[in-house]
Amino acid sequence: MPTEIVNARVARRKRAFIALGLKTLVWKRFLLDEIEGSEIPPNEAAVWYLGGAGIAIKGGSALIYIDPYFGGSPSREWLRLIAVPVDPNEVRVADAILSTHEHGDHCHRDTVMPILKRTQAVFIGPRSSAARAKSWLAEESLDASRVIEVEPGSVIEVNGLRVRALASGDANAESAVTYLIETPGGNLFHGGDTQYFPSLADIGDRFTIDAAFISVGRAPRGRRDYMTACEAVKAALDLRAKILVPMHYDLWKATREDPQLVEHVAKVWQAPVKVVVLSLGDSLRLRKHLPTPQR
Repeated sequence: MPTEIVNARVARRKRAFIALGLKTLVWKRFLLDEIEGSEIPPNEAAVWYLGGAGIAIKGGSALIYIDPYFGGSPSREWLRLIAVPVDPNEVRVADAILSTHEHGDHCHRDTVMPILKRTQAVFIGPRSSAARAKSWLAEESLDASRVIEVEPGSVIEVNGLRVRALASGDANAESAVTYLIETPGGNLFHGGDTQYFPSLADIGDRFTIDAAFISVGRAPRGRRDYMTACEAVKAALDLRAKILVPMHYDLWKATREDPQLVEHVAKVWQAPVKVVVLSLGDSLRLRKHLPTPQR
């Protein structure tokens, strides 16, 4: 068969696939039903991996989203590799949406606005993220007071969860923070797109961190967006985290990385941290052991 005919058929199939739209890749309500319907014991918290840097955390009386991105491929250079696990128009329960910085896969209008419209959630983020959220709400004549601007040192209470905004080493953002989420099951650190920076050790000295979610990726030529496997393990050691969860390794074709490299580095270094690799839609439970009643 002539090559040009094969290529034409491939092109037609590609156009047909694109024409189907993202709905072919959305998981309907399967994951949402699990997240919104789960009952979490008083001494636990549940964390679901949503792809990229996105996670959902449920604990106390709260359900919060951090850096959710339920969009597609913004350009030829940035092609989405994984399914969209949640349709934001289907979200019925949310108490807060947290953004670490203003980049589109961490502060996405078509993800954030449907959730804000359908729930009473507040939006929490640094100056650059907060400015975008306020403008989106204002354009639709909605209450912009639901946007809470934070900086390193800010503390917000959300229905039984304490959100601490901390410093970030993200050199590519207009403004950025990392977050420490204090839950009934333990403390979770979310690094956003931070690169490695020495002050992570200061965070580890100040706070107990049970699980650290760190963005890992392969750097395209001339760029540096996320941590390498070695840097992620170093960050977890500085944070004194008990568990290291690589994230963002799966979202973009340009930065795709094998998260097992993180496991390999931790093993070779004999690092005192457990690496947990979550696939899209997987969950992690944090649990504090209750004291045994004395008789």
